[in-house]
Amino acid sequence: MKNLDEFAEEVEVNPKVKELQKVIDRLYRKIDDMKSKNQQYEDVLFQAVRDSMADFDMPPVQKPPADKRKKGEEVAVAMLADWQLGKVTPSYNSDVARQRIDVYGDKVIQLTEIRRNAMPIKKCHVWILGDIVEGEDIFPGNQWLIDSSLYRQVTKNGLEILGDFIRKMLANFDEVHVTAVIGNHGRIGRYGQHHPETNMDRMLYTMVATMMANEDRLTWNIPEYNDGDRGWYAIDKIGNYSSMLVHGDQFRGTLGIPFYGVRKKVLGWKSMAANPDIEMDDFKDVAFGHWHQVFQQDINGIGVRCSGSPESYNTFAAENLAAMGRPSQRMMFVSPDRGHVTMEAPAVWLDIKEDFEKKKKKG
Repeated sequence: MKNLDEFAEEVEVNPKVKELQKVIDRLYRKIDDMKSKNQQYEDVLFQAVRDSMADFDMPPVQKPPADKRKKGEEVAVAMLADWQLGKVTPSYNSDVARQRIDVYGDKVIQLTEIRRNAMPIKKCHVWILGDIVEGEDIFPGNQWLIDSSLYRQVTKNGLEILGDFIRKMLANFDEVHVTAVIGNHGRIGRYGQHHPETNMDRMLYTMVATMMANEDRLTWNIPEYNDGDRGWYAIDKIGNYSSMLVHGDQFRGTLGIPFYGVRKKVLGWKSMAANPDIEMDDFKDVAFGHWHQVFQQDINGIGVRCSGSPESYNTFAAENLAAMGRPSQRMMFVSPDRGHVTMEAPAVWLDIKEDFEKKKKKG
């Protein structure tokens, strides 16, 4: 029987082993090269963001007239999900996205004014549910389905559209609080290629928050990367009400919303929140996007809500899923004292041509 020294000597002189070692060394060099190129790509994007911020200015927004009523006060909740700003379909692009979010902001105000006939509504919570930005390399061929680079999506179009929406809310509410989670399309590449902290959704949120830092009536909650946790969820509290916000890619499925998977994850998170050894705040409801569908379900008293998307005519969904939703975003009203949702609009439709025509006449 050979001893260890004899075995090691045989391995050392074996030509196949030597060739395998060369292949392994070559692969390691390629991996190091890829890491270097990815880091350079990230550095260029971050520098572009910093340069853009230096020239952008947002003047303060005037506070709306005071409403002295206090009894029965409610809070408006506006949900922003899946803009995928640079994406192009036969009826959707960055300009259409801008129009539709402008229309949505007007409708949030219109619905709030109707509700204000019954009770005061002085505060607005904005829930941003991710995929606001469309990455350039999320899947093969992705670069051919967008009309603008990540640089333009984040530092130009996204900054203006999201900034204008929040300014519109500030002009109509005493206080605005934004809670924003990241989406999977906010990545700058495919899974595992870049640091998990690198997400263009988060960069856009942070840029807008920085630009509007002089607005003392505006507050933000943007979950950050922390020791391997990519900051994938947030809990927003409105008095005695609370909701967990996630993007929705946590629910695995290929043929539409996986109802069983949603139920399993939501009940699992609820169980985790009840465990004193796990650092997760409790919540009453769950809100998400990702699926571009209007969906709602009650799971043992937990209200589960999915927001639609302003995107229209998704060719992939039409061909592979035979399903497509109308452009929409979601909103609702919450009683902070009673701790529950009082009224909601599951789908605020954004593709009504009359609204665009009215905008054109005014402009």
